[in-house]
Order: sequence, then structure tokens, then C-alpha cells
Amino acid sequence: KSMNLSVISVGNKPNKWELEGIEHYLKQLKNNIKINFINIKGQQNPKRTIDEVIKIESGLILEKIPSTSYLISWDIEGEKINSKELSMIFERSMQTNAKICFVIGGSFGLSKDIKKLSDKVISASDFTFPHRLFRIILIEQIYRAVSIINKMPYHK
Repeated sequence: KSMNLSVISVGNKPNKWELEGIEHYLKQLKNNIKINFINIKGQQNPKRTIDEVIKIESGLILEKIPSTSYLISWDIEGEKINSKELSMIFERSMQTNAKICFVIGGSFGLSKDIKKLSDKVISASDFTFPHRLFRIILIEQIYRAVSIINKMPYHK
């Protein structure tokens, strides 16, 4: 079964080592999964308040969310789930042909609107990760979830 995923992230375009890390997992996913990376430039500016930055970034994110997506936002205050639970979300979306869209906010996080709009708000950890690293962590978790679904040994 194949699956369509979008990853919307606010921040810098991936650099060389980040692309290599992402590529490493994409290669292993073969063709079962199409991932569309959508990058939104962070809107930090000395003339803007944190709230203004979050508001502008959220507007840009909202424009990019594919319609009829199952929307999952990453937020430090989100629900903690493990790899097995993520794989169950994937499995359900494969059965219903739902598109999944992940949203990774900028340095100041996501607006309440986006969190309200999300079907799920999850937290990867109590740690705060740099953006560049988190995109790789997310792709690795997608690979791990797919391995669990396909009963491959990687997940252990």
C-alpha cells in the first residue's frame, strides 16, 4: 500500500547534511511512500513581536495544508505517543486513503488556530530540537512506523 504524506516546516531550507540524512531514510522507504516537503521561510524580524511572527507563519502554513488531510502538528505541549502508536495512525490512514500532513512550527511554535484545526497534536519529547534535526527525526520515525506496519525487524 502506498501513502501520501506532506511535511510543512517553518525554517531554513534543508542544508547538505540534512538532505543526506533525509535521503538516507527516503531510500529505505522505497516507493511505498510519497513525501512532499513544503518549506516555509521563518518570519522573525526585529520589528515584529513573537505573536506577530506566529500569526504570519500560521497564515503561510494554512495556505499550504493539502485539503482533506489528516493534520498532525508537532508541539511540545502535545500528546506523547510512541512509534507503535504512530504506526497505527499510518495504518488507519492507509485503510481510509487519507493523506497525512505533518506541521512543524518555527522557533516560536504554532498558533492556537493551527493546533485547534489539527486532528492530532503530538510531542516527540520534552526536549526542544533544532529544526534541521527534527525533520530528520520525523523521517526516521516515518520509516520506523512503516517498518512496524510491514513487520520488518528495524523497529527494535
